[in-house]
Amino acid sequence: MPYKILTTSSSFGKVDPAPLALLEAEGFEVTVNPYGRKLSVEESKEILKGYDGLIAGTEALNDEVLSAAAGLKYLCRLGAGIDNVDLLAAKRQDITVENTPSAHVDGVAELTLGGILSCLRSIANAHTNIRNGIWEKPMGNLLKEKTVGIIGLGRVGCRLVELLSPFKVKVLAFDLYQNTEFAKKHNVSFVGMDELISTSDIITIHTPYSPEAKHMVNAEFFSKAKRSLCLVNASRGGLINEDALVEFLKSNSTASAYIDTFEKEPYTGPLSKMKNCTLTPHIGSYASEVRINMEMEAAQNVINYFKKK
Repeated sequence: MPYKILTTSSSFGKVDPAPLALLEAEGFEVTVNPYGRKLSVEESKEILKGYDGLIAGTEALNDEVLSAAAGLKYLCRLGAGIDNVDLLAAKRQDITVENTPSAHVDGVAELTLGGILSCLRSIANAHTNIRNGIWEKPMGNLLKEKTVGIIGLGRVGCRLVELLSPFKVKVLAFDLYQNTEFAKKHNVSFVGMDELISTSDIITIHTPYSPEAKHMVNAEFFSKAKRSLCLVNASRGGLINEDALVEFLKSNSTASAYIDTFEKEPYTGPLSKMKNCTLTPHIGSYASEVRINMEMEAAQNVINYFKKK
């Protein structure tokens, strides 16, 4: 009997059917997400029964869900983050967990750069004003020669450094695991967190979520920052205390933020009403080239795992 694979990412195979065709050509029986959206815990518990492998999206894959997934042997998280997967529960259930760590890099780095530029020049707010019949010219700032602080100099952070090079910015970085070779080559200075916060004009976050990292950007963080700070998060939700960000933006009209990921999604909170905050609905990997590469990587991971069985 062929191995049965479920894909729960709502967009799997929609940009290009090649990942589905690849799996089917290798003899797998593939089922796509019948809901066309992010699954609830109860939906995941029900739908996962009887599958050998899962290509997962951002739905919660906790102990309750994985315990109900009798027979599941393999799980590939479509994307780099695996904070939605209970790894201890997966280990207890003898489920192998992998991800697609590289396909998203260009998409997230380019979106981050776009978010920075939008904040500095109030592009999104100016667009909204014109749509509402308001002709108002916001005074912005150049990215050129600013100090950019990058929290997390991993794959995305390094790619962002490369994209920032033509702007002649000064780049500071904080990371527990320092890529000194890359930093030396690209003139990046590793500094302590407090120095990064207090001296950066722009701070962008590129770290995975963990319970220890929850709300790492909080009221204390903002108390150390420049009043004109541009804050960008296209990494993971939950890293920013959104209430503290609201208060900071309210208190500092020259501050700005671009946020692509939220603690609870879909996001409907007060940041959506603020002129100095630009929001997008978790679209870091939503570029067609990125999606195709990511889905092909996931499909190949599935093939590699089960061909060893």
